[in-house]
Amino acid sequence: MTRHRRRGGDRTVHARFSVREAPGITVTVSHDGTAPGAADEPPWGTAGDTADGTGLAGAALHTAQRALAEAGRAYLGGRVELRTPRPAARGTCRPTAPGTRRRAVRRAADRAVALAVAACLRGDAAGVRVHVRPSS
Repeated sequence: MTRHRRRGGDRTVHARFSVREAPGITVTVSHDGTAPGAADEPPWGTAGDTADGTGLAGAALHTAQRALAEAGRAYLGGRVELRTPRPAARGTCRPTAPGTRRRAVRRAADRAVALAVAACLRGDAAGVRVHVRPSS
């Protein structure tokens, strides 16, 4: 028998930010193994609902706006590309597991977007990878 190993990318959030002079931020969220979600989908849509009703797209938008404002560049806009692990399955043996994992992915996405905005403002062209920390 062969053991099936989990891929290392299963627990990593990738974020990339590209700056533009026009105000406004667009967000594209995709999950590994699925097609990217459009920026015009509602923030509470298929990008993953969170406890407060905003999805990953809305959270990434607010995080990018906050990071630009803290850097004194609130007049700029940009594009956020966010790739997250596959969503947790709904039916698990522990009913709290999917919600816990979604919160961990959201926290990792917040960190990744903030780091991607800072890296872009510094002039780094590469995207940012943030490991999804297990919830305690």
